[in-house]
Amino acid sequence: MSLVESSEESARLRLRRALQRAPLFADLDTHSMTAIERELTPLALPGGAPLFHQGDPSDAVYVVASGCLGVFRHDEDDVAEGGPALIAEITPGNIVGEMALLSRSPHTRSVAALRDSEVWRLSREAFRALTGHHPEVLPALMRNVAMRNAVGPSKRRRQPRTFALLPSGQDVPSGRFSVMLEAALGRIGGQVQVLGQDSQREDPEWFARCEMDSAFVLYRADPGLTPWTQLCLRQADCLVVIRRADSEEPTKLPFEIEAAQPGAVFHRRRELVLLHEGHDPKPGSTAGQLAGGMYGQHHHVRLDLPSDFDRLARLITGHAVGAVMAGGGARAFTHIGVVKALRQSGVPIDQVGGTSMGAIVAAAVAARWTDVELAERFRRSFVAANPLSDYTMPFVSLFGGRRVTRLLRAAFGDMDIEDLILPFYCVTANLTTANADIHTTGKLWRWLRASVSLPGVLPPVNDTGQVHVDGGVIDNLPVRVMRRQGRGLTIAIDIDTGGALAAGAGVDEPWSAWQFFRRLTWKREETLPIPSIVRILLRSALVSSAARSIEDRAAADLLIVPPMEKVDLLDWTSFDVAIEAGYAATMRALDEARTLPIGARIFLN
Repeated sequence: MSLVESSEESARLRLRRALQRAPLFADLDTHSMTAIERELTPLALPGGAPLFHQGDPSDAVYVVASGCLGVFRHDEDDVAEGGPALIAEITPGNIVGEMALLSRSPHTRSVAALRDSEVWRLSREAFRALTGHHPEVLPALMRNVAMRNAVGPSKRRRQPRTFALLPSGQDVPSGRFSVMLEAALGRIGGQVQVLGQDSQREDPEWFARCEMDSAFVLYRADPGLTPWTQLCLRQADCLVVIRRADSEEPTKLPFEIEAAQPGAVFHRRRELVLLHEGHDPKPGSTAGQLAGGMYGQHHHVRLDLPSDFDRLARLITGHAVGAVMAGGGARAFTHIGVVKALRQSGVPIDQVGGTSMGAIVAAAVAARWTDVELAERFRRSFVAANPLSDYTMPFVSLFGGRRVTRLLRAAFGDMDIEDLILPFYCVTANLTTANADIHTTGKLWRWLRASVSLPGVLPPVNDTGQVHVDGGVIDNLPVRVMRRQGRGLTIAIDIDTGGALAAGAGVDEPWSAWQFFRRLTWKREETLPIPSIVRILLRSALVSSAARSIEDRAAADLLIVPPMEKVDLLDWTSFDVAIEAGYAATMRALDEARTLPIGARIFLN
């Protein structure tokens, strides 16, 4: 038997097995099954190739013999978040296209190959002949349609299970990298298979069995665009480009083959790993390596730190833990206590985001400050030296903001957001566009300065003609930003602002400037019975986004709200009280979570 005959016989055998599993054909006798086989024509779909697009006329039913197809939805929200959403998978033995054919309407979804796939086509005419000669297949077909409609599309984002490891050059230690990543994926759970060039001649069914037998599959590609690398690109859910962080070579894009596919329905997730030897990234060294936003995320990984590989494994598989930190003046120091409790309990923090003072604490966490550094550096910057002390003529704001700028530049230097070890974002309110802007690139100190620029208290930050102020004006607890990334669980730390503003019970009229002056000069030990303008402005900013914060709280997987009644919004000296409140509240929340399903997902390490 020749190789061609052998290949055809193998394809027919795969088809027969698929037909026996397909609900449309399972009840047919042998003679009828043989007749159907003669009507089916094979289609070889490379991974990424479309079978049909949304809106195309329906003219056939398709049987999947090997590989895997994906069903994609093109709603406006999905496209706005980066492309069509994968809502279902069609595995061998299943059919697709029958609903549109039965309803005689165009396809309502797009279908494309997620892997190299073998599909057999039954034309409209052959389908009519089948149902005419064998009306008994219709009940089975209708049951299949009804079951799909009852289950409906999955609302959870499908997480990658197969990864193509793409070294960007010959000098990349891809072997060492794959060994470390394999071990990290194994710690998440399940078997991990690593496939190399010796697997190139295997058929799609063999690769499908590898996926069925494993939790994760790593395809070790070649540095160049060889046939094996092309196969890896077609088989993977996620493309991981590996690059030495200190390399001066231009970033190569080995996944450009995807762009060459005509009419592509989707593009695979693309991640960049920057490898470091014994040190963290240098300030300003990352932005130029990101290929103009071609990657979903970039990851700083030290080859000598297994914990970096653990974080990478969680982020690329959807098992990460993200922490979102709200703004709230001096009360935001409670985030330091929360971070300490999470670390002490073994809960990983893989990515962070925040608004206003919460963004500053989140940036310090993303920079990998230790618990001691967090406490000492914030104490030195905010307790020993009040950041709001440089009064100015209030043409734009009460304070000049120079002191805050100096503190932020001293803490983070010339670091870009892209240089942070953990993925990070902060939020500003864009007064020019009336939107909440999410910042994941640019000078870190500058966007932190914008995120704390409370209107009337600190001057706004102007960027390319647009005016940015404190993000708390629009979104003080940006949980949904983290959720949209789809990387895993979200822990939200909100600031309890109850009792943040009050006046004396006997105060009916505003005080005059002379009354304030007398109180500040001769009766300083007494508490002012009406709030200061700074407190009014700060509380006003928090109130304006209170309704949105309620929705964000509901979107979090775990919510922590430390009691803050004893800490004033501007009382920097309550530093230790705020930290202790955050620590205690987090320990209570984690104890409660241990008894819930969420606990099994949070405590990964």
